[in-house]
Formats: sequence, C-alpha cells, structure tokens
Amino acid sequence: MPKLPIGRKRPWVPERKAQGRRTEETKFYQSSAWRRLRNAFIKDNPLCVECHAKGIVSPANVVDHIVPIRKGGAELNIKNLQSLCSPCHNRKSGREAHQ
Repeated sequence: MPKLPIGRKRPWVPERKAQGRRTEETKFYQSSAWRRLRNAFIKDNPLCVECHAKGIVSPANVVDHIVPIRKGGAELNIKNLQSLCSPCHNRKSGREAHQ
C-alpha cells in the first residue's frame, strides 16, 4: 500500500473543527491574575458550596464563575466565584450548556 509523505493532507478525511475552550477564554484562564485569584480563593474557601448545602463535606478543587464570563459575568470579581468539587462543577456546566 502506498504511503503519503508526512504532512500531506488526506482529501478523503474530513477536517476536524477545534474543540474545547475558545481562545479568549483560554488566555484568561492561563493569565497570572486569574491564577493568583484562584489560588487565594480556594485557600479561603476549601469546601464545595453545593455539597455543603446538601450537608456533605467535600473538598473543592475548582473555582467556578457563578455567572459565566461568556454570559456577562465578572472575570475577577470574588462575588462571582464559588468553590466546587469536580462532580458538582461538571453538573453545573452541563446544565449551563443546555440553557
């Protein structure tokens, strides 16, 4: 079977679209301002707020924007942040994706 030279496109394979976060969001989440705020916030708020509301003590590992940035939420305002565990963050993100 003949082989294509490295780097050549295969016209019979459809091009894939980029997935994941948009580039503007990626730049923000990699900024030093966000990382400093995130680290300070999770240090001050180490428990998941959704689990705590259910009477469960669970460590938080995600700092989430209550109102998403793409929906007008403030990027670096502490009042727009909450600590969540990964399962709670995934549920919240899933609900937001279907709104």
